[in-house]
Amino acid sequence: MDRKIIIMLQRIQTIYLSLAAICLGLTYAFPFAKYLVGDVEVEFSVYGVANSATDLGVFFPYYVVVGIGALMPIWAITQYKKRKNQMKIGRMNYLVLLVTLTFMYIDLEKCTSALGLTEESVEYGASMFLPAVALLFMFLANRSIKKDEALVKSLDRLR
Repeated sequence: MDRKIIIMLQRIQTIYLSLAAICLGLTYAFPFAKYLVGDVEVEFSVYGVANSATDLGVFFPYYVVVGIGALMPIWAITQYKKRKNQMKIGRMNYLVLLVTLTFMYIDLEKCTSALGLTEESVEYGASMFLPAVALLFMFLANRSIKKDEALVKSLDRLR
C-alpha cells in the first residue's frame, strides 16, 4: 500500500470525517419523524413528506443538502496534504449542517401544526439526530486538523 495513503488513514481527523460522512449517509435510511393521523402514518424524511393527502408546505431539498453535507467530509479527507483547505471545508460543512438542522426544525413544526397534532404525538426518527452528530464529528475533525497545523508550524520553527 502506498505510504501516503497509510499516513492519511492513520490520522484521527480522517476517522472523524469518515464518521460524519457515514452519519449523513445514514440520514437517507431513516425518517426524521413519523406522524400517526387516524389510521394513516405520515413519514417525513429527506425525500419530503410521504402518505400525506394535504400539502404541508415542506419544500426544502433535504436530499440535495444532506448529500452535499455527506460529500464534503469525503472531499476534506482527500485534501490531507492541505490542512488549511480541510479546515475551510469543515467550516463550510458547519454552515450546511446548521442550515439543514434549522430548516428541519422549521419543517417539523410546520408538519405538526398542519396535521393538527401536538408535540407528544410525533415519533422522531434517527435521522432527526444524525446531522447533529455529524456536526459534532466535524467539530472534532477541525479541532484535530488545527492541532496538526500547530504541530507542523512548531516543527518548522525548530528547523
